[in-house]
Amino acid sequence: MPWFTLTLSGVLVTRFLAELRSATDYVAPYSPGHFTLLAAGASDRVQVLEHGEWWRLFTATVLHGSPAHLIGNVVTFLMVGFLLEPMIGIGWFSVIYFTGGFVGAMASMMLNGPQMLSVGASGAIMATLAALFALSFHAGAPRPSLMRRMAAGSLFPALMPAVAQGGGVTDVNAHLGGCLAGACIAFIMLIAWNDEEEAPPIRSLAAIIAGFWLAMTAFAFAASGTSYVDYARPGLDYIPPGQMPKNVDMLKADSLSLVDQYPKDPRAYIFRGLYLLEQNRVSDAEPYFRDADRLGETSPVMTQEYQDWNRALLALTVRSQNRRAEAKTLVAPLCANTSDLDQRTRQTLEIAKLCRY
Repeated sequence: MPWFTLTLSGVLVTRFLAELRSATDYVAPYSPGHFTLLAAGASDRVQVLEHGEWWRLFTATVLHGSPAHLIGNVVTFLMVGFLLEPMIGIGWFSVIYFTGGFVGAMASMMLNGPQMLSVGASGAIMATLAALFALSFHAGAPRPSLMRRMAAGSLFPALMPAVAQGGGVTDVNAHLGGCLAGACIAFIMLIAWNDEEEAPPIRSLAAIIAGFWLAMTAFAFAASGTSYVDYARPGLDYIPPGQMPKNVDMLKADSLSLVDQYPKDPRAYIFRGLYLLEQNRVSDAEPYFRDADRLGETSPVMTQEYQDWNRALLALTVRSQNRRAEAKTLVAPLCANTSDLDQRTRQTLEIAKLCRY
């Protein structure tokens, strides 16, 4: 029975439920937002190198950004664990997992943007997948063909860039770092592991190394707890998903109160401006779109989709006030790449008639 795999899967699920219970902001229902993840221990280069919060390299690998993120990782980990852990033992399997997680976190921190938050056990799981593939070539591998198919079917898609629902980006650098770490450990094991031996050698040393990684992770979470409130508090300044207007009636009822209640959230100004635009009060709407543009420059909730939509709405209000040249200047970057825009932004540009399609 792969006890490490089962226990750690339970830990990942429990930790995600704890994230939801203490969340102060969300990017989608049941998906913790920027400030919640930052408070819980997400990693980025600024926090680790400039603020000296080294512990994030350990805590980030236990966190997840959404139910889909968690489920995908846990299911993959369970499939790998039931094949690989009984073959090499809990000590070596733990070493591969924890080493891959740390190397993946390091690669993510160094190669991603300085403030791109990274969470997830993907780097660690990529390490176990790479090891699963490499160790399938050992004479004692129980089901080598299945091991190779499973590893290849999971590794190659995980190394391709992708954008998830809610704006999350696949952390390819963490995946690559974990994959390389797992492959290196597996190749060392293949060199030292004689075909005649049932289990890999120096299992006691592997257990000691795994114990060190586990102790460092526990210590990292203890260190992270002292700063949770300070990092999480700003999340209360942003609109929860349940209060997001979903139709014109909600815009009419809530847009002004959202600006009053969440003055630091640029999306509140977009909703208020959109309501005023619906009422043909274009001169009143323009200042709200400009405030959203100003606040959105530094706001973590102002995704590229919101920035583009707000810029198109601002151009529409300016165009409606017979300032066509200014409106065309505003949307020039958008018109140059219309294929990259979401549907809301394209529809707004079509109404404004400022781009050539």
